[in-house]
Amino acid sequence: MSSRLITTWTEYDGAVEEILALSASTLQIFDEDLSTLKLERPERIEALRRQLSARQDNTRITIIVQKPDFVRQYSPQLMNLLAVYAPSLTIIQSPAHLDTLKDSLLIADGRHALVRFHRDHARSRAIVGDEQECAPYQLRFDEILGEGGDPLSATTLGL
Repeated sequence: MSSRLITTWTEYDGAVEEILALSASTLQIFDEDLSTLKLERPERIEALRRQLSARQDNTRITIIVQKPDFVRQYSPQLMNLLAVYAPSLTIIQSPAHLDTLKDSLLIADGRHALVRFHRDHARSRAIVGDEQECAPYQLRFDEILGEGGDPLSATTLGL
């Protein structure tokens, strides 16, 4: 169990990699547009694919974005995963009234998390192996998800 402060984009990038590698069944992401998470990198797409292809009953990746254009235009591999693995993978555009939120969440299995405090800065907190420390962030994600939103579709008709 550990928690550490991250202050640089290089550290943040490494923490994204770490949390993705630790994710076994559930992954929850809330972000403005996913650009800083760089999910299109081959090793990150492979980590997502590996998790989804396990096809366990509890395997679930839920992504909430405030601005879906980046995902639609620059994340073809993620959109392909959405086509292949829905409903285990969902990508949701958050409602407009949540556009004022500036943080970012990456939560794996309710035990590991990367919390960026403001989308314009690398300053973050990485939590590894601590469900209790992750609990407030899990609650925040659940509240954001509870606000609803519009699911993204992997088909061009849904764009």
